[in-house]
Amino acid sequence: MQPGVIAKAICIALSTLARRAKVMRFNALESDRLVALVAVVEEAFSLSENDVAAATEWMISPVRGLDSKCPLHILETRVETEAVLDFIGRLDRGVLA
Repeated sequence: MQPGVIAKAICIALSTLARRAKVMRFNALESDRLVALVAVVEEAFSLSENDVAAATEWMISPVRGLDSKCPLHILETRVETEAVLDFIGRLDRGVLA
């Protein structure tokens, strides 16, 4: 995943991401958002049967079950992240409603 995409997903500037990555230290909020991003990406990867291209496309595409929002763009809060993870779980189990 491109650094700019990661920065946007965890709601920080690209320059801030570069500084934080260099010293390998994020603040608590950034760390929480980064962990959430990793969890969602892992689940999307699993849902797409380990197809990186399919998982990436799903993450950046509007999803009807998420009010036509891109999963990658709605990870700002724990509630939004849980909604994405819940939706992935429902898709994995075949529960669409």
